[in-house]
Amino acid sequence: MRTFDGHSSIRYSRTRPMYPAELYYWLSKQVANPGVVWDCACGTGQASVDLAAYFNQVEASDISESQVHSAAHHRRVNYRICPAEKTDYPDNYFDVVVVAHALHWFDLETFWRELHRVLKPGGLFACWGYNWLQVGEAEDKVISETVLSELTDYWPAQSRLLWEQYNDIEFPFPLMQVPDFELKCHWSVTQTIDFIRTWSASQLRIQESGDEFLLNASPLIREAWSTPNKKQDIQLPFFLKAGRFD
Repeated sequence: MRTFDGHSSIRYSRTRPMYPAELYYWLSKQVANPGVVWDCACGTGQASVDLAAYFNQVEASDISESQVHSAAHHRRVNYRICPAEKTDYPDNYFDVVVVAHALHWFDLETFWRELHRVLKPGGLFACWGYNWLQVGEAEDKVISETVLSELTDYWPAQSRLLWEQYNDIEFPFPLMQVPDFELKCHWSVTQTIDFIRTWSASQLRIQESGDEFLLNASPLIREAWSTPNKKQDIQLPFFLKAGRFD
């Protein structure tokens, strides 16, 4: 499981993208009653607060105390610190359970049992994530050559599940047909570099040998930026998996 300190949690909350509003609307329409939803591994609440616009109550949990303490507040969101695999939520409690960009960190065999326990009969489970980022040909080339090449040995094994869009995960229920959603951000070059800094491999590299690799890459990324001193549209390839227990 990935861990965070206070400083990295604040940066995470400021730089991680917000998910498409259409996604939450779709989720709310997949159940008869948009009552209670669990945002499992909520991080700093990127999804939690947006879910509150479509559900009556949001229970949000994360194993990281730092992440939860940095989370955005909302009157319909209740945060707690606990692992995804073992909670004290009641049986058959949730209409929907979601995991945003975090399923690859779980002990899945144990989590599936917990999910089956807390999800109402006919309730929906949905998980999603995104891969890398796409700015433009020149920018992507520099990021590949100056950042990704430096991080090859630092990616956790779990990241490969994410890169494969969870296609290598054996879900304990049939997957349903889901719509396509786009995840786009309008970021400056500084926001983009800050986002790269939050990658798990970047954090491991920084912990081991400092951030010199990123300091060296930053001016080259800035030089390649197509619209100097302006924000650009960033594409984050997005995927969604969803299903229900029989």
